[in-house]
Amino acid sequence: MKTKNILSYLISACFMCVSCNDEIIENDTELTSTTINKTSEKTDYQIAVNYAPVFFQDVDTTDGLCRNQSKSGSADWITAVNYDNDWNTKNNWENMVSGRDNGKLIPHVYYYVTYTETNYFILYSVYHPRDWTDVPFLCSLDSHENDMEGVLITANKGESGEFGEIINAQTIWHSSIYDYNKNEILLEGNQPQMFIEAKGHGMRAYAGSSDRDGSYIKYYFNGQPGVSPDKNSRNLPQNINYNLTSLSATLWQQRNNPLTFAGASFVGDNGNGSNRANAPWGWKGGTVCTNPAKFLKDKYNWTNFSTTYTSDRPIR
Repeated sequence: MKTKNILSYLISACFMCVSCNDEIIENDTELTSTTINKTSEKTDYQIAVNYAPVFFQDVDTTDGLCRNQSKSGSADWITAVNYDNDWNTKNNWENMVSGRDNGKLIPHVYYYVTYTETNYFILYSVYHPRDWTDVPFLCSLDSHENDMEGVLITANKGESGEFGEIINAQTIWHSSIYDYNKNEILLEGNQPQMFIEAKGHGMRAYAGSSDRDGSYIKYYFNGQPGVSPDKNSRNLPQNINYNLTSLSATLWQQRNNPLTFAGASFVGDNGNGSNRANAPWGWKGGTVCTNPAKFLKDKYNWTNFSTTYTSDRPIR
């Protein structure tokens, strides 16, 4: 009797073990399937490349009485925040001329990508060492060290996370945000076209040939390393490719560096006051950068528009 009980126990145990292994295998299959679904999403860089804008940067070469600020228009060149090989933004005004002469004003456009179940949100930010003016008697009163403006591009997702059409753009124009629907955004191929003013560097949608007066640089992304414009800045127009640089891997990593940021503002001391330029997470209370889905849902009350993120959101 004992032997029979032992034998029955062993047989039951074997069946339990087989059942257990079947469950493990089934769970592993589910995990693998989930992993495949997640990896089918495009990378942040791929998304940023697909919607990378063309920027028409107006360049003011007239100088006027504030020529010590513009340096024949080179203050309108896009570059990296750490173009001078340090993260001390309090010397970026002073180092601009040597940076220009040494070919260091290489254009970088900072990107930050988030996405929900229905849409991609790509923030592109551009940096200039100087916000300047050529208005007499306002040379110091209407200028400041460091300047960052940008555009938030919103696009629909296609099937299986494929790239969909651009449906909206929000541009930063100083302390205001301009909004454009898809019919107001001119495309070059698939790339949205943006215009950046000289001096103050506010950004808006490109309006066509009226925004090309000969004194401009056309910045675009072609996958090649970015190059500095010709230092003879009067040799315009110029077509210059830019680098796409992750905002979260660069500027966001410096957010607690007292040489770079004071709260959500760049550290600077030239012109009218200190720390006058905001980082993207400081624009309009930060929501346009930190939670674009909520920002747009609150603004437009769109339907069939998810605010549930399926991407990481490290900038909060």
